Amino acid sequence: MVATQPFQRIVAAEIDGRCQTIRYRQNQFHRLQSGLVQNIEQINDAIAADSGNTPEEVRAEICLAFKEIRTHYASLDLKKDLEQEYRVANGKDNHDGKRGVGIVYIVPSSHTLFFSVVAALSAAIAAGNCVILELTKTTMALPGVLKKILPLTLDADTFAISEERPDTAFLNRTRIIAQSDPISPSNNSLSSPSSARTVAIVDRTANVSAAAEALVSARFAFGGRSTYSPDVVLVQEFAMKEFVEAIIQQSSKYLAGQNGDARQAAVNPRRTSSGASFLDAAFKDASARVIVSGSEWGVVEVHDRKSPLLQKKVSEKVLVLHPVTSLDDAIDFSTSMGTLAATYAFSTPAAAKYLTQFIDSYTSWINHVPIDMLIGPAYPINQPPSRETRYSTPSLQVPRPQFVTETSNTALVREIVTKYASKSHDALREALVPLPAIGQHNGFAVGFFEQGIITGGLITLFTFVASISTMGIYGYAAVRKWRA
Repeated sequence: MVATQPFQRIVAAEIDGRCQTIRYRQNQFHRLQSGLVQNIEQINDAIAADSGNTPEEVRAEICLAFKEIRTHYASLDLKKDLEQEYRVANGKDNHDGKRGVGIVYIVPSSHTLFFSVVAALSAAIAAGNCVILELTKTTMALPGVLKKILPLTLDADTFAISEERPDTAFLNRTRIIAQSDPISPSNNSLSSPSSARTVAIVDRTANVSAAAEALVSARFAFGGRSTYSPDVVLVQEFAMKEFVEAIIQQSSKYLAGQNGDARQAAVNPRRTSSGASFLDAAFKDASARVIVSGSEWGVVEVHDRKSPLLQKKVSEKVLVLHPVTSLDDAIDFSTSMGTLAATYAFSTPAAAKYLTQFIDSYTSWINHVPIDMLIGPAYPINQPPSRETRYSTPSLQVPRPQFVTETSNTALVREIVTKYASKSHDALREALVPLPAIGQHNGFAVGFFEQGIITGGLITLFTFVASISTMGIYGYAAVRKWRA
């Protein structure tokens, strides 16, 4: 553990509230963007060397990272900030007053590290915080590049890099952004569900071709290492044949790319797992069928739900399929995995509503996979997600409201405790008045079971009437014949 001594300048700046000034934050953003732009080639080469991603994927990560900077910078509104600051001076309530949490400690994910760092850093700066970025010693190239660029770019009083984790006493005074594993103290952190599973469900009502295209891309892009890459695709058994055919077509097209087999031969130079790969295990599993495979990639269908292949999170270019008999079957199997990082539901809107309503998942997407979410960490749990940035500014701030006017409750209690007894009785009488009527009409709603009973009764009644009518016709004919 390191002592808190190296961060005394950070602590002093937090106490001074230096980052609360909007002009200071704007200046930091300009310095951050300028420093990264000046070293963009070095950053690009480091990302490519660490990840083994295609040039297009590296470019996408860089573009998305700079968009985070621009979006958070645009959220800084000097006019609005001054209006909020002087509300109290003008006799108004500052009911939504807030400030930065103070110090943000970032533990970035190794997956798409550049975006992961920039997304957290830009959000922390926009929220008005000092920042400490943890970059431990590693064989990766990008951390070394960032250690050279960022300290020379940002203010040393409000930004620092730590190669070792501080003790718990220091971490207790920070807001931790944990993009990989949870970090103690967990009650003061924004944690991404890096180990939670991601499930896709393809119903027979889905656009099978579109679902196959989206899921192949989500599984094979960025080395298959994203938290939001589907770990298993649950396919309605009647749609399995069509889906497998679409998957084979899409996977060969995706992995071949513009240079034929060049993309199939691409291997992650820094593969995190040692020993047998997921694909090796699939070939040895009796319940698994390798549908199609190439160098470091494959599509596998697993039938036994007790198979180890369905119990682990996948971090390779392997798409795992598993048949389900119904929507309820898909829900039951998904629920058995605990809270999911994400759910992809490919079906009609009504079926997707049913699936995502009953599957416990931090995030759900309907009939599409947001490919931008494959870059960087997952959304932090138990926080409203931002569709524009990975981390929202309010998640790194604390409320500090200021009130000038009193509420009706204040006036009520003051009147009760300071006025005459008759006033107290009047207030109590008013408080005990019955609540307004609900407004629901008399009668009852026809539910699923009631509808079944009514339908069954109508069928029985119709059958009974038809039988009586038939007997009457035959009886009438017999009587006429007898009389004749």
